[in-house]
Amino acid sequence: MTFAPPKKASKVQTGKRHGKWLELKTRKVLNSVSLQYDAEGNATGLSHFASPITGEYKGRKIYSVNKTKKVQTIRA
Repeated sequence: MTFAPPKKASKVQTGKRHGKWLELKTRKVLNSVSLQYDAEGNATGLSHFASPITGEYKGRKIYSVNKTKKVQTIRA
């Protein structure tokens, strides 16, 4: 008894299967991303990273922030 499929799957069918998987994975990642926001309501980064504005993570000071540094905002 063999464990191979009875016929070879075509490249088109393989591509469809991969595309469907990729679409599902992308949707899951996009829905699970949470952003952190500054006082004006602009998204500044991902919530599981230290804040570039205050230098804090989960309420604790992680690093000091230079006030002259311009913060790049993320479009959300």
